[in-house]
Formats: sequence, structure tokens, C-alpha cells
Amino acid sequence: MFHLSTAARILTEEFYSHKTNFFTFQMERLKTVLSLESTFTNRRSTPRNEYLSRTLQRMIVACDAKNGQVVGFVEVDARPLVGNRNSVTENESSPKEGTSDILRSYMYNLAVDKKWKRKGIASALVQACELFVLDMHDLCVEKRLYLRVRKSNRAAIALYESLGYREMPPEVIHMSKEDINRGSLEDGELILFAKDLPMDGECLLDNIE
Repeated sequence: MFHLSTAARILTEEFYSHKTNFFTFQMERLKTVLSLESTFTNRRSTPRNEYLSRTLQRMIVACDAKNGQVVGFVEVDARPLVGNRNSVTENESSPKEGTSDILRSYMYNLAVDKKWKRKGIASALVQACELFVLDMHDLCVEKRLYLRVRKSNRAAIALYESLGYREMPPEVIHMSKEDINRGSLEDGELILFAKDLPMDGECLLDNIE
């Protein structure tokens, strides 16, 4: 498994470098490492929950073909709310428990090393998340991928729109603007984006013991 410190550095540079100095940057990076590590440990050890965590959550990295160095990072998560609390930046917008038996997939923590921007890496990572969701064809996963984005982040919005994502009123999934912005550590309003994915399949989660 890749070393989380590299991914943590990329994430910290992406989301916190504009408001940190040398010392606070190191603190934010450490917090990010711990948060990433906790993604795979914050769950009860039952067969069903272990299966869901292993199957419904994924860290995806882009690497330099020459040396294997991590240059981009993203996460995608379709776990129920109880197991989906550990994003560094923008994943607290999971659906409320009890609203539906269908699991919703959220993409978050998309970041690319500043030296590797504008090379198509972010688009490739988004598409990898979509493929991951499409591969979960036998699970109760909604045919849609969600994300949160800063309303003022025009570059990110342009990227997502070019890939087929559109802004969605949070009320469509029984949420509010307050829900979308809950847990955010950055300034500025977050908005919900989503893209419908063409996947079909039979729900088999109820058969997992």
C-alpha cells in the first residue's frame, strides 16, 4: 500500500496551504494522515460491516510512471453514515440514516500535486471513481455519484461540469444546505453536484451474514 504521508501532503497543499505557515502546515498534514488512516479502522468487526467497508470505500491514487510517486489522490465511499465519518475535507454530506435502503456514493478529497496539474490527472481520478461505483453492480448502490464543491471554486466546477456533473438541490435527497455544509473546515458555501451513472444490478446486501 502506498505511503499515506504523500497523499496527505497533496491534500494539505490543496485545501490548507493558503492559510497555513510552515509549522501549522505540518500539523494539518499530520491530522490528515491520521484521518486517512482512520478511514479503514473506524468500524465494528462484524462480517457484514467488514464486507461493506472493504467493498464500498476506496482510496484511488495516480502515480508517476517513472518512479511510482503519488501525484494525485481521491476517495469514493458508499458506506452507510455510521461508517462514513472520516473525510479530511468534504465528505460529511452523507445521507441521513433511515432515508433510504439504497446506498449513495460520494467522491471526496480530490487533489493533484501542484507540479502535475493541468495534465488530465483530476479527470482520470474522477473517472476511476465512476468505474469503481459501476463495478459495484451487485450491491444496493444508487446509480449516481455525488460530490461537494466550493461554490466559489470555478475551476473545479468547470471540471466537474465537463465530466457530466450538475448541481443538485440537496432537498432531492432529503437534505438541506446546512447538511451539505456541515463538517466543512473551509470558508465559503458548499454545493452538491451529482452525475447519473448507467449501472444495473441486483441488490445482494441482505444476503450477507
